[in-house]
Amino acid sequence: MSGRRGSVTLLAGWLFADLLLGLTIIMLGAQAPPPVPAKPVAGKGTATPSPSPSPSPSPCARQITGVSAKPVKVSFRVSPGASDAEMIARVKRELRKHKKHLAGRHAGMVLTFGANGGAGDGVHLATRVNAAARKGFPGIFQTAATRNFHDLAAPSGSISMEIYFVSDSCSPTPES
Repeated sequence: MSGRRGSVTLLAGWLFADLLLGLTIIMLGAQAPPPVPAKPVAGKGTATPSPSPSPSPSPCARQITGVSAKPVKVSFRVSPGASDAEMIARVKRELRKHKKHLAGRHAGMVLTFGANGGAGDGVHLATRVNAAARKGFPGIFQTAATRNFHDLAAPSGSISMEIYFVSDSCSPTPES
């Protein structure tokens, strides 16, 4: 009987620790960013300001708002035994077919599913495809976070990419 009571106490401790961790994560995510310091106004409480060149104001301030929730999905086939140069050429050729969705954008996260026999081989193929995408289109994929997976249902050499782009917006600056 005392063994059962001890295991219940142990489980209660782990439950408490898990709840505490969950609350900590929620509180960290709910914190507001630090306030922006106020800019001093010229002529109020300051000595005579020295003339200095000021940049021309921009009509818009670029703000990165996060990663888009809807991915661009790309599927194609590659040869798993291709050399690195052949892999880069093939990935570039396939991604160029989707240039209207890729041009001028930056990937924030890329999930790549590769199929090539066993699970480890599919993940390795997906890793090679992501490396080729980075080399072929560094402006789009260089800073993207990538995750490589094995696709159990696809034939060998199949690649499926889900590309989540960084979404940004143009909002007016406070001065304009």
